[in-house]
Amino acid sequence: MERIPLARRKALAAELLLKGERPTDISRKTGLSFPTLRKYKALLDSGGPASLARLSKRGSRSRLDEEALSWLVSAIKHSPNLHGIAATCWTVEQVRNLILQRFGVDYSASHVAHIIREHGLAYRLTFTAADAHAQRRQRPVSDRDAVRRKAAAEMLVAGQSAEQVSEALNIGLRTVKTYESMVGREGLVALDQLATRDHRSTLDSKALERLKVALEKGPRVHGFESDLWRNRDVQALIQHRFGIYHSNGYVRQLVTKLGLADRMHPPKRRTEKKRVTINDEVLGWVAMTVKQSPREHGIEGDHWNNARLRAVVQQRLGVEFSRGYIREIAIHAGVADMVTRRQD
Repeated sequence: MERIPLARRKALAAELLLKGERPTDISRKTGLSFPTLRKYKALLDSGGPASLARLSKRGSRSRLDEEALSWLVSAIKHSPNLHGIAATCWTVEQVRNLILQRFGVDYSASHVAHIIREHGLAYRLTFTAADAHAQRRQRPVSDRDAVRRKAAAEMLVAGQSAEQVSEALNIGLRTVKTYESMVGREGLVALDQLATRDHRSTLDSKALERLKVALEKGPRVHGFESDLWRNRDVQALIQHRFGIYHSNGYVRQLVTKLGLADRMHPPKRRTEKKRVTINDEVLGWVAMTVKQSPREHGIEGDHWNNARLRAVVQQRLGVEFSRGYIREIAIHAGVADMVTRRQD
């Protein structure tokens, strides 16, 4: 099967939605993400097929090229003041507006956050309670998380893997696997009963000042056997003094914003991931490869599964992609139905 153009996949999705098919089934047939199909369904319900047609004619660029990304990374590394923003640190919404003004590309807040994390720039984001939770307060946390949990549960019940759900909904893989376990034991009702934690429980300005004073005294004063602070020690200190648990990543951001990054053990150095563009040539090669026997590529087996395809892609491109992304490649290459879940 040849790769279907995006415009045709949108039209096919609209046709299947009008027939009443489920978004999870349409996602497998068209290669469109679950959130995208939910958006299309909402458009069709409110404005009919014409509303979706208008969406496809918008014609905005969907990606930033390498030059644009390089400029954006440089901008985020410097002060927002250089771009007329009265702030010392960036917020996701500010970066989103900067992309729109500079390049005319309107990304969602979640995708902008993904770009920032992907380039290791999360430390450039603000940490204050007023800024960090401004977006959350615009919509009740319980409502937002309940919708995402429900969507994740529906996709899992429909047979999608935890990796696919994680990629589509931008939820941590460990969290999705927890959902998968709960749904497997108790059904969909298990996630409906899951309580949402109050994200507003954070350190106020007075608590931050107290924490800064405590950190300046060093770990040994507080009974830790190290001259520099470790993430777990700062976590323990915050939990003991304020009764609040923060993640490893947030703890390091917190200490950095307090101006005490030099008091922390340096983080483990990450190896730079090679950037590879999955273009039509690569997709064509994947389609041709899957139509051949795995044995022709040095793989012991009579059929293709995710692990085997992942191995040959790594051999050709030199990059180890996640299992979820390999599945996406197979979908876009039009051979997902030939890649089974069998392990033997």
